[in-house]
Amino acid sequence: MPRPRSATRPMHVLIFGGTGDANRIIHSLQHEFGQDVRLQLSLAGRTSAPSIPDGIPVRIGGFGGPEGIIAHFKTEKIDLVIDATHPYATAISANIAKACHAVAMPCIQYHRPAWERTDQDNWIMVQSIEEAAAVLPDHGTRALIASGAKNLHAFEGLEKTWLLVRTIDAPRDTFDLAYGEWMFARGPFSADNEIELIERNEIDVIVCKNSGGKATFGKIEAARALNIPVIMIARPGGEPVLQASDTETVVHNVQNFLDEH
Repeated sequence: MPRPRSATRPMHVLIFGGTGDANRIIHSLQHEFGQDVRLQLSLAGRTSAPSIPDGIPVRIGGFGGPEGIIAHFKTEKIDLVIDATHPYATAISANIAKACHAVAMPCIQYHRPAWERTDQDNWIMVQSIEEAAAVLPDHGTRALIASGAKNLHAFEGLEKTWLLVRTIDAPRDTFDLAYGEWMFARGPFSADNEIELIERNEIDVIVCKNSGGKATFGKIEAARALNIPVIMIARPGGEPVLQASDTETVVHNVQNFLDEH
């Protein structure tokens, strides 16, 4: 049940989302705090038909940098920010942190735990998608590219590796897929389905980001089962704000801020 409190108005919480994690955080906050918090969801608008929780005001589109975010804080009388964007959405996370620091806005950054390599995994660790593209021909001739829709231009010009490029939507940036096929699909993807996809397309290497979570972990399990390498783009570090790796920690920190509000 929501926890009772005697405040003149609910605490206004702005949640930067675009992931299933953001929606789960919203549901948890609604369940835990009820009318004690007013939630607003901000989406970048990069994905068509996003999943949006019922009854939550949604803002779609960019802010134009930290200054625009600060202006939104003031207009909406925001009290707390939760950054639950994708772990690789470094530009927006940096802008959120900069805006929050500039006006002393409390901020919680949620990142689900990264996947951990086991003895059964053959991961080739790289620091960027450009590095992944550069080493790809050394590790396979038919690749599943599951690194998202951004910066796919890094894979242009590869003539020795056939690409199966899987994204949720078509990329906004121009990308000439001269040697390969598109596949538009939205997770979750089970290990069995990933194995079938890999075998049907004779995939011998996977390129992906260490996004963590269960929804896209099937490809990692499939790579283990089939003993094929994964070119893993390392996760960037978090911003210098309060960090949380599970929903319970987010709720606990919101309670702390609520007690002070």
